[in-house]
Amino acid sequence: MAGIKLLRRLGMAIDRRYLKKVGASTVPGSPTGLLLVCYHPYRGKQRVSLDETTIAPGDMVGELHLSNVRITEIAAEPSGRSLEWRLMEMLKEEFRRLAQACENGSITEDIKGFYGVNVLVAGARRMGFTLIPIPKGWNRWWLGFWESVLRWIYYSFKTGKKAKVQKIMDPYEVWISRVQLMERYGGR
Repeated sequence: MAGIKLLRRLGMAIDRRYLKKVGASTVPGSPTGLLLVCYHPYRGKQRVSLDETTIAPGDMVGELHLSNVRITEIAAEPSGRSLEWRLMEMLKEEFRRLAQACENGSITEDIKGFYGVNVLVAGARRMGFTLIPIPKGWNRWWLGFWESVLRWIYYSFKTGKKAKVQKIMDPYEVWISRVQLMERYGGR
């Protein structure tokens, strides 16, 4: 288990440095600090169609990240419910807060949508996100590898069964437009 502790420290250092570099911060009004968001022009080469919203390269978007530090802290809290279910409930509340921030102007109207990279596609689909496969190649392999390593380091807390990376998971871009977010999670 000493190896996992060293890997967790290394992962946390990389994570901290990256989040600082991109300027990620918690969702306004977040009770848990689980979801982080940073804003920038969309750098993809393709247009992304999300129902009535099309996001083109250069449009402003919010990039979503999970706080791996918070996940580790939440996993250490005693509970009769699995970590996965607790995280899903907390994420729903985080998306409600994100929708409220869009509605009350805390997040400017020029942000057309929100996206992230995720290997947990069933949960993302259930939460209303559109899944876009990442094309095969180095970038897909690297993102899948990194997401799998993060899952192994952070989400396998106290669970030896989950601490085995047998196969690198396929990453997807998960997208939700500002309009879809407010329709699904807003007004509460």
